[in-house]
Amino acid sequence: MTGPHQDPPGESTLPFSGRQWLILLALTALGAALRLRNLGDWAFWVDEAHTWRDATLPAEVFWSSNRSYYPTSFVVVRWLLDVMDPRTVTEGILRLPFAIAGIVSVPLLAVYGRMLVGNVPALFAALLLAVNPWHIYWSQNARSYSLMFLLSLLAAGCFWSGVQKKSAWRIIAAALAGLLAVSCHSTGGLVFGPMLAYPLLARRECNARLLAVLGGCIVVLIVTLPSLRHVPPFDEFVRAKATPDLSHLIQTVAFYFRLPLLLTAVIGLWIQFQERDRSRSLYLALWALLPLIALAILGATVVKTTARYAFGVLPAVLLLSSLACVRLHNAVRDALAEGNRASRFLPGLAVPALVCIDLLVYDYHYFTVQAGDRGLWHQAARQIHDLEPTQKVTVLTVNEPTMQFYLRRWHYSSNPQLTGHANGEVISIETYLMADAGGAPQWFELQAQRAQARGNALYAVVTLPELREKDPDRRLERQIQSKMELVAAYPIAVGPKDETIFVYRARDAK
Repeated sequence: MTGPHQDPPGESTLPFSGRQWLILLALTALGAALRLRNLGDWAFWVDEAHTWRDATLPAEVFWSSNRSYYPTSFVVVRWLLDVMDPRTVTEGILRLPFAIAGIVSVPLLAVYGRMLVGNVPALFAALLLAVNPWHIYWSQNARSYSLMFLLSLLAAGCFWSGVQKKSAWRIIAAALAGLLAVSCHSTGGLVFGPMLAYPLLARRECNARLLAVLGGCIVVLIVTLPSLRHVPPFDEFVRAKATPDLSHLIQTVAFYFRLPLLLTAVIGLWIQFQERDRSRSLYLALWALLPLIALAILGATVVKTTARYAFGVLPAVLLLSSLACVRLHNAVRDALAEGNRASRFLPGLAVPALVCIDLLVYDYHYFTVQAGDRGLWHQAARQIHDLEPTQKVTVLTVNEPTMQFYLRRWHYSSNPQLTGHANGEVISIETYLMADAGGAPQWFELQAQRAQARGNALYAVVTLPELREKDPDRRLERQIQSKMELVAAYPIAVGPKDETIFVYRARDAK
């Protein structure tokens, strides 16, 4: 049996050689190039606009809100506004700290990964992370997910290193990194599951009684999860996504993790268990599966969950997939005993190439036709400004935070010196507002009358999926189409979701 301090069969977990460090440096440079490419070109989407809102709100307002329970994005963006002239801050500058976190994650995965899967699979995992489109997306996002990923990876790696070296300080460092991950996003706390479960299940005397206790804990978890709807900051989150839907988690995990990566990760886990590498297999299995199980329970019983909440699982999936790719390559190479080096080496690249090509194809679409997986909200705002360079506007929209950012940049700020370009008002299309007005047609007429009384040109900026989610009977949609003219459309699809933005203007607008 492979012991906890022995190398996996055929692999070295010794420090990287000079050549391997050069390879890792090149992979890090590749990751940096992809994460800095077009960093400021993509439009803000709703969550990034929320980051801007939180950073520009008066401090006392922010710290009294639920977002103060995970304040990292706010603190980072607020710091940028303090050290720079805030009027020169662009989307690219706001995203830069999160891109740096994404870049640092590439070598960190290899450094910690070599202790779990060996040097060559760890380097291949760094390659997969460098070109991973989902990680690139969050690295180019003014949200805390890339920081949470980095800190979760640091916590998981420090914990494993501490267990192997019997170092209490490393385990304490792991706990601190995990707490910092929670400060980025509450799902960062999922990293504690594997860290707590591993010492129990790794014991040689682990038996059915202990497994029964763990099963009981899961039952207790299922029973107590509904109480989260009353606990800050989860209460606000539960209200926003109150419909449990396990299928949504399954669909998004399959799409964002990518099926080739998931399938090879399953093979990698099977290979590790077949090699009887019990300690590493157990830790990687817990790291990969426990957060997903917790999210599945939550998504089936309390609230809709999505793949992004399992983002911290990605390192374990990458390591397992890389292990499978390297082992399968070696098996094919060894099976082809005859022939020259190329004829033995190249056939084994089929599976690794398939995994890489799947990621690279998505990268190509991400940087071209999918415009960074974001709707073109900045172009929609620019179109309104071009049509109304002097007249103020009233904009009805399904994405109020982003349109505030592009039309009324300092809407949330209390600093009178930062007035920005306040071109009218932005009004959010909400189901409850239409219900309070007596229905969608009445609400629309009320907004049209208010805009006319103020001398504002009336616009509507919508995407159909969000509009129909807020207006399921399509009464507002019919009002917009009958009483407004379509002046611009910005087609784009982000994976399975239509993000095409339609810009409508009232027919009597000058």
